[in-house]
Amino acid sequence: MTSERISLGNRLLYSSGIISHGLKEAAMGVFVLFYYKQVLGLSGTLTGLAIAISIIWDGVSDPLIGIWSDRLRSRIGRRHPLMVAAVIPMAAGFIMLYGPPDNVLGDPFQLFTWLLVSILLLRTALTFFMVPYLALGAEIIDDYHERSQLAAIRTNIAWFVCTLVSAIALIFLFSEENGLDGRFVIENYHFFGWINGFLVILFSVMCIAGTWRYIPKLASGTVHAGKNVLRDAFSTFENKSFRSLVILDMGLGGISSITATLLMVTYTYFWQLSATQTSLLFAGPIILAVLLSAVFSGALNRRLEKQQVLRLTCVLSIINLLWLTPLKLLDLLPDNSSLVMALICANWTVHTTMTILRVIVVHSMLADIADEQELATGRRQEGVIFAAAFFSAKFVSGFSYLIAGPFLDLIGLEAGARPDEVSDTVIWGLGLIMGPGLAIIMLLPMWMSFKITMNHASQVGVRQALSKRHLGQSKLATTTQSAQQGHADRNATGKDERAASSRVSPETPEYANRSNIGEHTMSRANS
Repeated sequence: MTSERISLGNRLLYSSGIISHGLKEAAMGVFVLFYYKQVLGLSGTLTGLAIAISIIWDGVSDPLIGIWSDRLRSRIGRRHPLMVAAVIPMAAGFIMLYGPPDNVLGDPFQLFTWLLVSILLLRTALTFFMVPYLALGAEIIDDYHERSQLAAIRTNIAWFVCTLVSAIALIFLFSEENGLDGRFVIENYHFFGWINGFLVILFSVMCIAGTWRYIPKLASGTVHAGKNVLRDAFSTFENKSFRSLVILDMGLGGISSITATLLMVTYTYFWQLSATQTSLLFAGPIILAVLLSAVFSGALNRRLEKQQVLRLTCVLSIINLLWLTPLKLLDLLPDNSSLVMALICANWTVHTTMTILRVIVVHSMLADIADEQELATGRRQEGVIFAAAFFSAKFVSGFSYLIAGPFLDLIGLEAGARPDEVSDTVIWGLGLIMGPGLAIIMLLPMWMSFKITMNHASQVGVRQALSKRHLGQSKLATTTQSAQQGHADRNATGKDERAASSRVSPETPEYANRSNIGEHTMSRANS
């Protein structure tokens, strides 16, 4: 771990690595379910099943890659080898995901298989990159507040780029042309897949190159992992703050996955928005949210404990989820479409701002927990800690997708249906799950935020204790080295003296004495 202050330029270079994750979130939240169900005709059940399987596999692979990353030794450190290996497979996964060949389109089983394989490739490659990447962030900065700042930059960049790419795509690729809604044109998705692949390579290489300078400082030292894989994975749950944070993150993961799965569908069918209007609602609220979170995250971090920030964002999210959607269902919104657009924009700005602030806090707290874990166990395990947290959240997310996909079939949303062709059952189903339904789930993370006890003061104490331990280990190592060197010097001196004594000449008294002793011994032997 390095204690030097990281420049803004280096923070931005490091944070560029999150963009691949942001593009994946855009794929899952904006395009994939809509593309495969409404454009390619795959059922919501099969689409949700493929996504759920991939997420559950992702959750299983995260701890394994985390442990591997913690234990890896190479000339380029623990983290970078896995990150480098992931770049091309990530790009290939995006291209495959958006570009199924024509020969699989007519067969639901083949299309399902293609979707599953594509997502598995993409998510596995992302795990190889993201787990070491996030662990690297915890290593290069050890200050309590600066970790929050780095997490804020990283998270805001992910949201901003994800939003920008989605909005630009909806405007220029998926907009209506010659009376044809671009959201229902297959070729547009193929081109979008290649764009994603290019962006993944570009920003991943920037991140790897920008963090390369830290390898000499991170590859050596006292950082190590245990030898027992299962123990490493499950020992993290012995930490009370970690257990509470994981349960909290599981609730947030369920909310995020449901929102991601149904967002494009909600904009298209519940609010009955065009592609251009949808692009504005992707770009406007999220850009505003990124700016607001950048402003408020620092202020909240200075004035409140991290668990208090979590608590506040949960309360505001619940309130925000319970006002706009019910107004639409009860037909209480005005007929003015511009005013409705403004209300939707305000609602999603608040929702997204709260989400970003929670992500920032959770990632920052995981880095703090890595310090607590090292103090308790003597092992430095950032990779395992981040991976274990992600496993739990993704396990829940997998089941959320498994529910959301069949849910669309249950409410009767037909493939290829236009916004003005859906029934009231579809409208009410989407409204209830995206409003009151999410508010009920949000009660779990709010409750768990009261269970987290770690704070700034305790973290300072942990860092001080670790510094003393590292200093003691350094002194012990120096003393041991000096003792070993002294022992080696004494051995060398003894060898020199013995060698000198063995090289006596016939003229010396020692030679005469030795000769007499030898003669005396021989005479005794003869007698």
